[in-house]
Amino acid sequence: MHDYITVLPDTSRGERTRMEQLFVPTLVAFTSTVACLAGAKVWGLSCKRLLEAVGKMLEGVGLTAILFVFNVAVGAIAILGARSLLSDSVSLYLAADITLLPLSLLQALAIQWWHQLSKVPAS
Repeated sequence: MHDYITVLPDTSRGERTRMEQLFVPTLVAFTSTVACLAGAKVWGLSCKRLLEAVGKMLEGVGLTAILFVFNVAVGAIAILGARSLLSDSVSLYLAADITLLPLSLLQALAIQWWHQLSKVPAS
């Protein structure tokens, strides 16, 4: 047998290099900084208000998580109900479909905007 030099890290066990672990957070930090600077320079936005915006974003993340759990729970209950009513077997995996996460995010955004717009008198 020949001995080969391994150039790439062994990722067969799911291990990631330090650079791979830091790439996405560094990329997001960089683009967020650029967006903050552009918002301040181009649109005259206040960087101090950015902290409030981050708070609102975290509210959205929390609401997304709540809606995701609620969607999965209602889906599981519906599937269990269908199983008891039908002679057909329905998989619980349907309730944990990954597309529920972005759809839950859209629900959360709609609810947040609805809440925000309800505070403003209609014109």
